[in-house]
Amino acid sequence: MAPGTVALEIKNRIGLLTLNQPENLNAMNEGMAAEFKEVIQGLKSTSEAKALVLTGAGRAFSAGGNLNLMKEMLGQDPAVYKGTIYGFYRSFLSIMELRIPTIAAINGPAMGAGACVALACDMRIASTESRIGFTFARIGLHPGMGAEYFLPRLVGRAKTCELLMTGDIIGADEALRIGLVNHVVPPEELMDRAMGLAERLAAMPTLTIRMLKESIDAAIASDLEATLNREAAYQGMCHLTDDMREGVQAMMEKRPPRFKDEY
Repeated sequence: MAPGTVALEIKNRIGLLTLNQPENLNAMNEGMAAEFKEVIQGLKSTSEAKALVLTGAGRAFSAGGNLNLMKEMLGQDPAVYKGTIYGFYRSFLSIMELRIPTIAAINGPAMGAGACVALACDMRIASTESRIGFTFARIGLHPGMGAEYFLPRLVGRAKTCELLMTGDIIGADEALRIGLVNHVVPPEELMDRAMGLAERLAAMPTLTIRMLKESIDAAIASDLEATLNREAAYQGMCHLTDDMREGVQAMMEKRPPRFKDEY
């Protein structure tokens, strides 16, 4: 895809989606929202990518909502605002609709809505130079983009209250300590680490990874009995696949498995 406010490159079954407005720290606006959603819809309709890495161009992941856009919307009728901003949220959070694993490579500041989009990914790898902040309250704004949904699931209620009510900006090491990110690496290693993880995920059995993406989220929202029933059903489906036959045989022969690129 030709670079616009976002850019997509697919190589060796790995997609790299880049927020591409480095001149304003990849701040989010309506044009970016529309292009982002279009790219995600395209990825949903093809099997070309088996994993996706999301990052930002330049020195930031994303500064979050565009302040000029926010200023223009001041004083707007709340009902009209709700309809507009809800569509804006859904455009960026459409990344959650992908059936492939997603990894945020946080290369610099990730603020407000930008931080939330990183949390909407399945995994996060942060540069030591990155900073993360849910800074909505600092400008008198209630959080958006799913902040209250993602944060308690990752860091618990008390830490969520602290992060959202103070708007504190934390460094990569603190983000790792509280469970916001999976790994912290030097800036020069960030993309290699993110792409390496994506390659490992892409080499796994496609159906199993799709099931896991669905069932992990479902388990968070359900009880043990429902989870056990889902696990038993999904394991039964796996027993019908060539990939599981290959996985068992490879384990018995003490060799790497050769999974088929299917489903």
